[in-house]
Amino acid sequence: MSKIKPRIYKGTRDFLPEQMVRRNYVINIIKTVFEKFGFEQLETPTIEMWETLSGKYGEEGDRLTYRFTDRGDREVGLRYDLTVPLSRVVAMYPQLPKPFKRYQIQPVWRADKPQKGRFREFYQCDIDTIGSESVLADAELLAVTSEILTRLNFPAFKIRINSRKVLTGIVEAAGVNPDLATEIFRAIDKLDKIGQDGVENLLKDLAIGDDAVQKILNILNISGENAERLEKARDGLADSNIGIEGVAEIEKLVDLLRSFGIPRNNYLFDPCLARGLDYYTGPIFETIVEEPRIGSITGGGRYDNL
Repeated sequence: MSKIKPRIYKGTRDFLPEQMVRRNYVINIIKTVFEKFGFEQLETPTIEMWETLSGKYGEEGDRLTYRFTDRGDREVGLRYDLTVPLSRVVAMYPQLPKPFKRYQIQPVWRADKPQKGRFREFYQCDIDTIGSESVLADAELLAVTSEILTRLNFPAFKIRINSRKVLTGIVEAAGVNPDLATEIFRAIDKLDKIGQDGVENLLKDLAIGDDAVQKILNILNISGENAERLEKARDGLADSNIGIEGVAEIEKLVDLLRSFGIPRNNYLFDPCLARGLDYYTGPIFETIVEEPRIGSITGGGRYDNL
């Protein structure tokens, strides 16, 4: 009998005792801040029915979700994130008090190509508020993020803020067929990877016209401090009611972050932020750690229709 070489599945990791000490230290700080803000812990199964997961993440998300048929011939999948399972819980247990503030710290799985900083199995530390239409709920999530990173002694980080309403407004203001909105969002979402020239080429490939491409790029290229950026966005989206609504929501969000005492240099309205998941409906956000340079470590947004 041949000897089996010990190995693990590519994109997964072992954590030895010394590493677990550090991980638990970080997770305990995260849990402490979550609970300070009134979030309660939830756990959900590793495996969900495929009908629960299917169609919630868009075409790319569905492709990256581990799917298989069990011995009972049931279609199931490993959870891709913690958000869709939360929505399933809320639908199954309508007696949960609202607003329902929950946190969840569990592993998720993605059938992605492993690379630096990207794994097939990794933990998510998730918080959500269910049942609140107030922008205060969105601001609170960002206040939690800021406090955790401050307690973990990250010297420089930036919370990028945008809204799906602003992105929809960009499409409207450019006079583009709304059926192409998702494709345009996906192109914008690739800006960090392929640069503005790459995004411009993707937009031109959609045959929306040079004028529309330029209008989109003009809004994506706004600069300055938050107030100046928001003013420029309002001017650029003047022909779109939903775009103006999105700008107004972000203005409220920025005011609330100021009232939470979050330093102004730690958050920025960025119309280039798109986020890949299809279920977002309002404000979206992503945190970039600037020192040390490890890139994006948090992301999320409002989803009212999941």
